[in-house]
Amino acid sequence: MPNNDLINILNTTLVEQSAQQVDQPTDNPTTALNYQFMYKQLESAVEEILVKYPNDDIVKELKQNLIRNLRPILEQLNND
Repeated sequence: MPNNDLINILNTTLVEQSAQQVDQPTDNPTTALNYQFMYKQLESAVEEILVKYPNDDIVKELKQNLIRNLRPILEQLNND
C-alpha cells in the first residue's frame, strides 16, 4: 500500500509545477486547442487510475507496456 502522505506531497508538487509550466485552458476552445493543457489532463487522469487501482489487471498491463517501451531509454541512460 503506498504511503498516502508521500502521494499527497508529490501530487501537490506536481500541481504547483504544472500550473507554472503549462498554459491554462484557452478562452475560446473552438478556435484553438491547447494541446499542452489537454495532455496534462490526460496524464493526470492516468496517474490517478494507476494510484487508485494498482492491482487491477488493466493497470498491470499498462505498467508492463510502459516498462517495455521505456526499457531501451532506461538502459541507455544507465550505460552513459
